[in-house]
Amino acid sequence: MYELDFHNHFELGVNFFTEDYEYVAGATNSSVPLSLKVDKILYKLIYKYDNLDYSYQYVSGFKSILNFQFVTSENDLNPNFVIGWNDFLYLKRLGKKGNWANRLRLGLSTNNDSPFAPFSVDNNVNIRGVGNVIDRGTGSIVLNSEFRYTVLEKGWFVLQGNAFVDSGSWRNPGGELSDFADSDNIKVYSGLGVRFIHKKIFNAIFRIDYGVGLSNDSSRGFVFGIGQYF
Repeated sequence: MYELDFHNHFELGVNFFTEDYEYVAGATNSSVPLSLKVDKILYKLIYKYDNLDYSYQYVSGFKSILNFQFVTSENDLNPNFVIGWNDFLYLKRLGKKGNWANRLRLGLSTNNDSPFAPFSVDNNVNIRGVGNVIDRGTGSIVLNSEFRYTVLEKGWFVLQGNAFVDSGSWRNPGGELSDFADSDNIKVYSGLGVRFIHKKIFNAIFRIDYGVGLSNDSSRGFVFGIGQYF
């Protein structure tokens, strides 16, 4: 890790890990194994530009996080690939108790036609209410926007409510950039949530969100976590 100055931060790293897949349910064919365990090595570069201003639960300003990775694999079903994405965050104070927060994620990877594509559609990563790893792709465009409002603040404790819209689209494995405009790949969810915040401990936040799909036959559900969603 290297901090150039107060706003600019660089990281270089290497990660040795094992991915373990097991078939659970859903459509498949003879080319997709029912189980797979593969060792991988990941090389990564991260650049952060951080110009956020924190005042307890309120945050304002701009932040950009670039993440670039090269992943090697010992298995032909999981070939080597390159992946990169950038998160752009913009937050603004609205009134005394309001906070508007936005995150735009743009990402692409090597466009391998594989069921193990690196970008996932998942509750805990990008779309609240959609389910756990319901789909994968080799490209991702996601926009998260939410309004946070302090309902109760007493001493060290804050109760914060929020209303959000999460939307995104993915490129199918081996597909084209035009996949981003395919209605089957576009997910739009909206919902409400609460935050239980300890003011004196940084990022000591317990969150609960409930998201509902805005298109026909969409899923819905709760998402729990520590820290703000983004």
